Amino acid sequence: MGYFGKVLSGFGSLLTGMRITFSQFAKTFFGRKNVTLQYPKEQPKLAPAFRSAIKLIRFEETGTHDCVACKACERICPSYCIKLSGGKVEGIKKKRVAEFEMDFSLCSLCGLCIDACPTDTLEYSKVYEEAGYNRDWRVDLVAEFREYEAEFVEKQRVIEEKAATAKKAKAEAAKKAKEAKKAKEAEKAKEAEAEAADTAEKPDTAEKPPALEAKPAKADAPAKAEVPTAEVPTAEAPKS
Repeated sequence: MGYFGKVLSGFGSLLTGMRITFSQFAKTFFGRKNVTLQYPKEQPKLAPAFRSAIKLIRFEETGTHDCVACKACERICPSYCIKLSGGKVEGIKKKRVAEFEMDFSLCSLCGLCIDACPTDTLEYSKVYEEAGYNRDWRVDLVAEFREYEAEFVEKQRVIEEKAATAKKAKAEAAKKAKEAKKAKEAEKAKEAEAEAADTAEKPDTAEKPPALEAKPAKADAPAKAEVPTAEVPTAEAPKS
């Protein structure tokens, strides 16, 4: 191939490349939707399986978390990034966590703490803007719940008192029913004993069937008189 042939071949390759470029440009500019997100004015839609920092769940029924400071998550954590403290609260039976500290510089988001939680109060958050600027990146997960804690304890105390009162009333009702049943059974037994005693005291007035008359025994038949037998002499045969 000569010089001009190489120039024409290169020009053809250039035209092919420009054709593909302009066709994609037209598709992007006129046909395809925008794929660029204008962040931070526009927020991304996260997938359901998105995993971010661990957090405590706020339940709608109580308005707060349900952590009882059992330390199951602390024991199972392979990175040793969880430290918590808590215990019994005055006025309620439930234990409550006082401090739940997580070191996100060590957390690997393995999810073992979520699986081990007996009250299902831990989950992955959807926070994607978290950033740590030093190695000591510790967060207290209970901090956002502290303002409501006193109100929750008071509500829980009232609920437990009502439950205890209802339980006591139920136990007393069951006790009374049991005593009434025993009294009824004792009364029935007493009536049965009195009836048996009355029956034993009454004479036997029932008509007895007439006794059968004894038939006279048959007289023995007279014994037959013995007939005496006389000896009959036998004649001797004549001697020859």
